Amino acid sequence: MTMLTVDVGLDAPHEYAAGISAGEIIKHVHGKKSGAVAATIDGNQVDLSYEIDSNCSIRPILASSDEGLYILRHSCAHLLAQAVLEFFPDAKPTIGPPIENGFYYDFQMPAPSEEDLRAIEKRMKAIVKENLTVQREEYDIETLREMFADNQFKIEIMDEKIGEGSGSSVYRQGDFVDLCRGPHLTSTGKIGKFFKLTKVAGAYWRGDSNNEMLQRIYGTSWANQKQLDDYLKRIEEAEKRDHRKLG
Repeated sequence: MTMLTVDVGLDAPHEYAAGISAGEIIKHVHGKKSGAVAATIDGNQVDLSYEIDSNCSIRPILASSDEGLYILRHSCAHLLAQAVLEFFPDAKPTIGPPIENGFYYDFQMPAPSEEDLRAIEKRMKAIVKENLTVQREEYDIETLREMFADNQFKIEIMDEKIGEGSGSSVYRQGDFVDLCRGPHLTSTGKIGKFFKLTKVAGAYWRGDSNNEMLQRIYGTSWANQKQLDDYLKRIEEAEKRDHRKLG
């Protein structure tokens, strides 16, 4: 059995068998309730399921940190896309990045109503309870093109960001698969319930008015209920002070 030397940020390195996951090491060092959503291996962000096969340095990425919130919100964007496709199976997901205070995902689809938004949010919470495993998968460019052949937006992203003959990763949770570099939480259950969909707006593909108008669904996501409540309260107070409404 090959043994590895791992710097875990304590006084002395630890030894582990090759193939151990980043999450297992963090659990061993920091306990079950470490609050980690991902890890850094020699400074590179990875999923907690990432298997380690060489000597390295590892640090947890906590949900309460800026990096951790980014990953949490990115996973929440995937959760949103999965729920949207259950209600609108012909929708085409495009991009869904984390942003300050939340996330959004752009879709080619009919404009969802407020009622649709609430139903999508309810379904997102149900998927969290299902605790689906989130799995990273690596494919070559030809396979990726086959997987996303019916989505011209994903093909365009591949043409721009993935070199010919190379490959990239997707993340799978249940029946939903998305082209993504990650990292992500290891299951939908770890996303938690501290999120809310906030609004829908039109957005041009690539921000170019010459391109197609898409539907952008915004949401906010936080590490705990207090952070979510505080944010929603700030938004409510800001709307009360909106001079256009006051006028």
